[in-house]
Amino acid sequence: MKISITTAIKSDKKSLMRFYKQQHYSAGLLGFDNIYIIKHEDVIIAAVILSALEKDNPQLFLHGLVVDNKFHHQGLASELLQYAQGIHSSQSIVCFANNDLCELYQKNGFELSNEKRLLTPLLLRYLQYKKTNNKLLVFHSNI
Repeated sequence: MKISITTAIKSDKKSLMRFYKQQHYSAGLLGFDNIYIIKHEDVIIAAVILSALEKDNPQLFLHGLVVDNKFHHQGLASELLQYAQGIHSSQSIVCFANNDLCELYQKNGFELSNEKRLLTPLLLRYLQYKKTNNKLLVFHSNI
């Protein structure tokens, strides 16, 4: 399957939210978002969101990395991660994930990090998420 990654535009928002809902993923746009999607036959099959949280924030928060269940194990998550890193090569990309995703992020250029490297907007979000998931890890790209 030949894929192409595009930047979501305003007219993609409804189908993007429908995609996340169908995948049982609660995604929200957090502000200053960049959304990259992969479509198959004009239907979104994978997406990722990078949010700055504040204007000119040098750390982007990567979240909402989801691949449709029917398209798992085809490398689409890696394609999205590598694409996002190429587009945002001058910024640090941060994500929070459980240990079971450690291999995915590390093979795609992310390094296990810690909360001390997070700037205030992301630190506050991490501490909030950690209250409900104390095994959450921090990963950085472009360290």
